[in-house]
Amino acid sequence: MARGGVFVLVAGGVISVATVLSRLEVFSARELASTPESLGDGRVWLLASSALVADRPAVASIAGFVVVGIATVALCGARVAWVAAVLGHVLSAAIVYAAIDASNFSGVARVPDYGTSAIIAAWIGAIACLMWLRGRRMGAVVLCVVSALLGWFCKGQLTVLDTEHAAALAIGAATVLWRPQARLVVDRAREVMGQVRLVERHPEPRVDLRHDHP
Repeated sequence: MARGGVFVLVAGGVISVATVLSRLEVFSARELASTPESLGDGRVWLLASSALVADRPAVASIAGFVVVGIATVALCGARVAWVAAVLGHVLSAAIVYAAIDASNFSGVARVPDYGTSAIIAAWIGAIACLMWLRGRRMGAVVLCVVSALLGWFCKGQLTVLDTEHAAALAIGAATVLWRPQARLVVDRAREVMGQVRLVERHPEPRVDLRHDHP
């Protein structure tokens, strides 16, 4: 197994331990969960810590995290997988929280938001985007639809906070689209730097335009 896949397993193990401890009431999941109110209060770190405890059903959430994570690493590469995971989890929540605050949805301002579902959604977005780019467009659409239905079936009741999954899906797809563009920028920068070094090593001969007259 690739190193990226091992990291997914390690992350799944950490989430499993934290989830079990929270179920045993060693600590409350609310202590790590983020809310629109907590972001407004400046507790930004909760956007990251909220991924450490799996939402119910915990077994399905952790299994989905590991399976989809390993698949994303294998298909898209470790860098895309982890960038999509971090941005999908943190940025999607921040976007939805800001929209909720602007729309004055006070009913969900203190609802604890935690789990790995946004990360999974970002990974699915990355895989679906890759499939789309490779011409398997129907498969990409089916993957997104089936994943959404499966997530709804597992969670049951949805709130406005769950719109972050759609945002995470888009962020995961954007991560795949961004990678080749980033490579082009880096390659172009290296090409320019190589030309600069070449000029420095082999400067063009100077032409003396002055003429000596007797």
